[in-house]
Amino acid sequence: MSLDLTKISSYRKWFLYHLARQKSLVVGVLVGIIIVTFSRVIIPIVIGYIIDTTLVTRDLANLVLLLAVALAVFVTRNAMDYITMMIGHYLGLKTEQNMRQEFFDTLQYKPLRYHDKARTGDLQALATNDLRIINTMISHGAFYLYPFFQVIMAAFLLIVTLDLRLALICSPFIIFYMIFILDYRKKIAPWAAGRMVTHSNVAVVLQDSISGVAIVRSFTAEELEREKFHIAVIGFRDNRIGETKVQARFYPLLVLYLAIGVTFLMSCVFVFEGTLTIGALIAANLLLITLIDPTNMIFWATNDMMSGFAACSRLYTSLSLEEEEQQESALTWPDTFKGTIEFRDVTFAYGDDGTKNTPILKNLSFKIEPYQRVALVGPTGCGKTTLVKLLLRLYEPQEGTILLDGIDIRNYPLDQLRRHIGYIEQDIYLFSRTISDNIAFGRPSATHEAIMDAAKLAQVEEFALEFPEEYNTIVGERGTRLSGGEKQRVAIARAFLTDPEILILDDSVSAVDSETEEKITQAMENVIRNRTTLVITHRLHTIRTSDKIIVLKRGRNVAEGSHNELLQSSEDYRRIFGKHLILPELIVKN
Repeated sequence: MSLDLTKISSYRKWFLYHLARQKSLVVGVLVGIIIVTFSRVIIPIVIGYIIDTTLVTRDLANLVLLLAVALAVFVTRNAMDYITMMIGHYLGLKTEQNMRQEFFDTLQYKPLRYHDKARTGDLQALATNDLRIINTMISHGAFYLYPFFQVIMAAFLLIVTLDLRLALICSPFIIFYMIFILDYRKKIAPWAAGRMVTHSNVAVVLQDSISGVAIVRSFTAEELEREKFHIAVIGFRDNRIGETKVQARFYPLLVLYLAIGVTFLMSCVFVFEGTLTIGALIAANLLLITLIDPTNMIFWATNDMMSGFAACSRLYTSLSLEEEEQQESALTWPDTFKGTIEFRDVTFAYGDDGTKNTPILKNLSFKIEPYQRVALVGPTGCGKTTLVKLLLRLYEPQEGTILLDGIDIRNYPLDQLRRHIGYIEQDIYLFSRTISDNIAFGRPSATHEAIMDAAKLAQVEEFALEFPEEYNTIVGERGTRLSGGEKQRVAIARAFLTDPEILILDDSVSAVDSETEEKITQAMENVIRNRTTLVITHRLHTIRTSDKIIVLKRGRNVAEGSHNELLQSSEDYRRIFGKHLILPELIVKN
């Protein structure tokens, strides 16, 4: 399971939580920053001291000693700078790895309503671009902290070791320096956040266009897709232009140059007055000059930091939109499970809370006995597939209860519930893996013999052996290398292999020819024996051979019984198969 985000109230705390997981690396970076910063500001002091105490007095012994000290400090600074940079990059990589793993794990447990609203391209951008930006922010975080540490240390050394007057002269410049840095951070933040959004928009349009390339070509909509992509790219460009305009007004460096110039002029005046030594003049100005490089760093480090915080906010918002599905339960799956299914006054509507939309199911009630084969029939949109999704707990009903063997399905562990219900969906989804891998998806530990047996039952062998690589053939994204009927047979084999105690077939043979359907039906006769089977179909033969038929209309159970019973008692059932049957004349009562 992933992190419980209900215990974390903001993206900043979420970010700090992940940093806290790498305490030793964070401490290493902070210690490195302090050492590097101190070694940077101490070198000008050493140089000033050398000038005043050894060059003027021509003390060669002390000169050599002090030069050795300065060299040691310089080497230490460069070594610690490199070490700090490497620790920072490793910290960024570790944090990115942990965040990406948490992001993926959290998505796995998000309810289906979350994925109904999410855009695939946006999620891909979050998992790649946004996390990479967070990594960059952490890796370069040291460069953002350097100037603040260095300004504080420089001001302290000016006061303590050099000249209080020069420190007072620099004070207004230091204040404006800090104000402009904070102002730059504030102004760049919305543009950095906008860059994340506009990048996601480009990713969404690109993903939709590539995934739907066949539809685009079929409807000659290339120009429309080109225009959509052009608008997304223009949005990204305009945001970058706005960001660049803010970057062009980076005033801290200008303030620093003014501080250096004014300090140099005033220190020269003090030297001519005899109240300041040459060494102190050089030390004070070199001290300010050491701030130039960190100030240049802060120009792009601030941009990285604001982009990183914007990415953190986007990731945290996405992860906390919906609570995860509850997996744990005190109840375990019973060894004596029979397969009774019961819906009691179930009402369900799609939407955030289900109350603002028209219910798909309205007070739906029915009961299926163990080992029964039950057909669900009704017009399109009556709620047949929705009913199945509720049974699998892909959605939760707003009202009513669903029972398995008399126990509320919410009391069963979610993973065990779904593992014991085999679902062959109408819209088949295959992964871009081999035929064998797709069959074994629900049971990765299955033996090769078990996979082959399931494939033979579902008539997969008939087409799989025609490929050069047979069962090791990659089916392509969403199974593009297979026909509709072939994909359905792979999905049927996938369900067969899991050996579920409840089997749901959602129009599962709609894309196969009559001969293949007959073979699969024969195979199913062996598979569905001694298990409860729910069939959603419009095939009259399948409906006729069911133990019970439930007729749905506008989300309600309007009739149930056998085929012959419903022909006599249900006008809705007769109308469903009107093209196959001769309907009796309706008697119109005056």
